[in-house]
Amino acid sequence: MNLVELVNGKTQLYGVLGNPIEHTKSPFIHNTLFKKFGVNAVYLPILVETGKLEQVMDGLKSINFLGFNVTVPYKKDVIKYLDEISEEGRLMGAINTVKKQNGRLIGFNTDAEGFVRDFCDGFETTFKGKRVMLLGAGGTSRAIAVKLAMEGIEHLTIVNRSEANAKSISKLVNSNFGNIVSTMSPEKDKIDKELENNQIVINTTPAGMSTYLDSTPFDIDFNFNGTQMVYDVLYDPKKTKFMTQAEKAGCKIRNGFGMLINQGVSAFEIWTDIQVERKQRSELLKIIENIEGF
Repeated sequence: MNLVELVNGKTQLYGVLGNPIEHTKSPFIHNTLFKKFGVNAVYLPILVETGKLEQVMDGLKSINFLGFNVTVPYKKDVIKYLDEISEEGRLMGAINTVKKQNGRLIGFNTDAEGFVRDFCDGFETTFKGKRVMLLGAGGTSRAIAVKLAMEGIEHLTIVNRSEANAKSISKLVNSNFGNIVSTMSPEKDKIDKELENNQIVINTTPAGMSTYLDSTPFDIDFNFNGTQMVYDVLYDPKKTKFMTQAEKAGCKIRNGFGMLINQGVSAFEIWTDIQVERKQRSELLKIIENIEGF
């Protein structure tokens, strides 16, 4: 992208707030989207120092930024500075996308929407009527659990070492969508038995990334039966040990790269009112995958 040619007095401004921010892939995603759809806009990484979030929010509300993303550690803290949040954002307890509209800041959560889009595109199916096992009970798990309930799953089993965290998500979903979530501790015999009843298994734990490279969720060897669709929200490495176990058993597998791209696509749609079709999303994944440094 040649900024000398593209940036002018009509250029729209967008960005991402976080700390640290050097690692962010969002500028790759959004500047590629702007170029692909002919939007005169630029997307920038914005480092927000500890204790400075309120000042930054006031500044962004005052100047000509039309929208921004929010990443760690501010997805929860940003809520108090917004004028309105979506129902999904309220239930998920975190905001990653903000749109400025008529001088008001409106918050959304597109993380789980990105997951659903990528899962359904990749596996060519939907969640309606499915039984799902969800590994982990952190913020990503909460967002996905809420979204799965909205998508019409039959049942969700949350597996986590901390019973309190899992039950917190279970209570939230069951109180809003009916009694469709149960929890269980990560004991191998229990997991092996429960696996037989689930068509979908989703990992949201950090097992498999960097310092946990040789780990599987809860350090368990999963006895997949070959029929499950297995999704790991991690995208680096491209194939975790957990995914390898599933693939060897004959399962279809997918990592979180498409989730990362699609949550950005959803934010782009919110900001610009441009709808990105499935074929275009698939093309975008290929484009960004080949960008040097991504």
